[in-house]
Amino acid sequence: MSHASSLSRLVGALALVLAVGSAAAGEAVERRLYTDTAEASSFLWGDWNRFIENYHPNYVGDDDAKTAWVEGSAGSGAGEWLRLQVTPLEGTTTVRLKIRNGYQKSKGLFAANARAKDVVVRLLPSKTELKATLTDKDGWQELTIAQPAGPMRAVELKVGSVYEGSKYKDLCISDVQVFATATTPDNPGFEKNKKKALLAWRAARLAAAKAYGSAKVALPLHPSYQVTTTEVQSACSDCDLAGMLAAAAANPKFKEWKDALAMGKTVIAELDTLPAAQLAPVAKTALPEADGFERPGLDQLAGSEGPWYTDRALRLPVLDKAAVMNASDLRVLDAKAAKTPTQFVDTVDKKCKKDAAWVKRVVGSDPNAPAQVRALVIGRCGMVEGREGYYPSAALQVLIYGADGRLAVVVSQGAIDAYRWSTGERPMISGGHALLAQGSELDAVQITP
Repeated sequence: MSHASSLSRLVGALALVLAVGSAAAGEAVERRLYTDTAEASSFLWGDWNRFIENYHPNYVGDDDAKTAWVEGSAGSGAGEWLRLQVTPLEGTTTVRLKIRNGYQKSKGLFAANARAKDVVVRLLPSKTELKATLTDKDGWQELTIAQPAGPMRAVELKVGSVYEGSKYKDLCISDVQVFATATTPDNPGFEKNKKKALLAWRAARLAAAKAYGSAKVALPLHPSYQVTTTEVQSACSDCDLAGMLAAAAANPKFKEWKDALAMGKTVIAELDTLPAAQLAPVAKTALPEADGFERPGLDQLAGSEGPWYTDRALRLPVLDKAAVMNASDLRVLDAKAAKTPTQFVDTVDKKCKKDAAWVKRVVGSDPNAPAQVRALVIGRCGMVEGREGYYPSAALQVLIYGADGRLAVVVSQGAIDAYRWSTGERPMISGGHALLAQGSELDAVQITP
């Protein structure tokens, strides 16, 4: 290691110690909080703008005036809302928002589209609110809201009225920056990595556009899905894999997946006796995320300090190959078992970087035919970043296949997602249903522009 690198590490450690000391002394410090998970009541979609110029709410966090959240309701945008999830922060007393109102890609687009006028800012979980009126001008403007010292994990911005656009009814907001004053120790590196994650998401959308635009790529996902979210009470006291399966089995909306749920229950009962497996996809084609679907990160799967699962999208398998959606396209070979799934999670260390897999096979009606893959257990591990630094973490995800070989249900800690397939010459996912332990139920349907 170089002297410069050693010095850099020493300075960084000293800065953290000083920050901790300041917090312990009760000094409140303002810091920028980035978001890599923004949600909205709706957003504008269309076959013309999928992936590349999509008006997803995440774009309010990229500090780029050329992108924007554009709501997708039929009206003027009054009543629409935007929610920015940030790093959970204890001891928060004040939140300052910097807002680029309207679509500030150009002065012409600013005038052509609607801008927010009367708004309500709401802090979660305290539910402290501030009513304010934004000015009808480009550039940055600020709002400040105070709350009793306590936790803060999200900021909501609800639009009560708008400045009408000269050409379009669509309400636009280009950027929102969040600054919080709190006694919690500051960790600028953690926040900057959240921005990196958002920029990586934006880059992934460009890659997805390229993949979907290629006639040579046959993917099982459509580019866009509409997701409807309903708030519900948590249906499980222990929302681990078994708890999520039990909650879905008791939910009438999962009735069409009852066979897959029963298979999942069997897999959990046999978890540590399942044989280890090596996956050899028939093709290496990547499976990009689509509007309405996301691929969860290890921080979400393991329930760490990272963002919650979004309640505006269903989850994809952690494996990013299209072959994972159909068991016949994902050759599953026997492998030497190093650990059981339970051992994989319980004995994780900082050296663990490689996925592990276990398989559940079922013999069909023909005893001479090979046993059919009906479920895979995927183990993922690695270093997860928290506010106090990096720590090793591991989690399991269960993929359950139907008798037709297609992926039917994905079970994660705190989430269960069921897929509905269309029939025809080229079967594709037409929608699905999901349940989140955090208190949300989701329905997804394919969007056809």
